[in-house]
Amino acid sequence: MATLVELVRQGLVLKWDVDLEPRQQIERCLFLLPHLAPRFLHELPAVGSTWNIEETPEQQLDALTEAYVSGRPLIIDRQVKHLVRHKSAAGVWYLKTADVRLFGWFALRDYFIAASFGFVEQIKATPGIYHGFGNEVVRYRDQLPLDEPKFVPGDDPHAVISNVDYPA
Repeated sequence: MATLVELVRQGLVLKWDVDLEPRQQIERCLFLLPHLAPRFLHELPAVGSTWNIEETPEQQLDALTEAYVSGRPLIIDRQVKHLVRHKSAAGVWYLKTADVRLFGWFALRDYFIAASFGFVEQIKATPGIYHGFGNEVVRYRDQLPLDEPKFVPGDDPHAVISNVDYPA
């Protein structure tokens, strides 16, 4: 078994470097599985917003990851959500923008590992796809030689992420 730091050294998990504004500091850590990097590079820039908003999905994800890493409050159900409906997908969470869903798990509080992503238009058009994303995340997580416990259990947002807020 290995720690998250060891998995990064081995290339099994990648540290997601997020550009922060001057004077911002890293408050939370974001990682991704290696298979996602090429998808981000090729798929995100090619897609426009389905909501006809000014920000592209790529810009939306950049803004969300910057907010996450810098420790700004994230709004429950609007920016971060637990995949609660699927018992087989224990510990699966997703980060949300208007057009993108980023599925993964919290290895530790404030340490999110992204394993999969999808576009809202595709997700809403495919019944049961959230279950598929949840199973995919669990499959990737189970394959990693990460020290136990591999994820923070439960559905309490305060257990997995600092500085959360609820919608007004």
